[in-house]
Amino acid sequence: MPAKRDIHGVWLLERETGRYLVARAYSDIEIDMDLIAPFLSATHTFIDRASAEELQTIDTEGNRYVWVANDYLLFVMVVAKSTRISHMRFLLKYALDEFQRRMKEDGKDVATVLKYWHGTPRDFDEFGSFIDELVSQYEQSDERLVTGKAMDCLSVYSHLYHSILKAEQDKEKRKNLLERIIREIEPMRESSSVLEEIKIDKSGIDVFCLDVDNIGYRTLRKALEEVLQVVANTTREMVGEKRFKQMIFDHAMPYVKRDLDRLETYAIVDDVIRHLF
Repeated sequence: MPAKRDIHGVWLLERETGRYLVARAYSDIEIDMDLIAPFLSATHTFIDRASAEELQTIDTEGNRYVWVANDYLLFVMVVAKSTRISHMRFLLKYALDEFQRRMKEDGKDVATVLKYWHGTPRDFDEFGSFIDELVSQYEQSDERLVTGKAMDCLSVYSHLYHSILKAEQDKEKRKNLLERIIREIEPMRESSSVLEEIKIDKSGIDVFCLDVDNIGYRTLRKALEEVLQVVANTTREMVGEKRFKQMIFDHAMPYVKRDLDRLETYAIVDDVIRHLF
């Protein structure tokens, strides 16, 4: 388990009362689990009723509280500010869906369970253990992503590179575009072993040559995003803004729409918005 954690605490709360079904602390951050649960519930209720807006995050000086809610429950995480929020929200939604799935398997529904629940968190110890395992898997895979997830990232970025390069259909001009991309990336290779291994030639950009088992996740993502930035900026400059925007609508966005689940899971959609628009 890494010494520096992304996830500091998790709460599953009854939305109306603020009673907690599950409360977990994963670091030495000072949090009074009994005191903060009703505060989180009341804060969510206030925002919901006073402004007709949905509360999604609250920032403190060093951390961030992330929300996911349904009609009966609130799922809240306190995480480091450097953490990808879309990834955290995905984990919360996954856990919330799992809780409801387990209720249905037992022939129960959440509303009825909460109505007759006496407020004892021990009743949900089994689900608390599930949360522990989910958090543990995330933290353990944070620095060295399992092969399946890493390959997913390679696949998504490869599709994005391919879509952007479609902005230039002329073979000779496309060759010139790729040569320009190579020149732009060349100086960056000196400080990144990942960029050094990525193959770029007249046929395109190949990231599947990377040995993902020996690359840390953050290192991999940083390199892939750097390539995306160079490819997007260089293509925009060489084909012009009009053709670049046409490429987005004709090729990039249709792909993003088809593969949105993976883009959201790994927060790659953030990179798409940042570098393509």
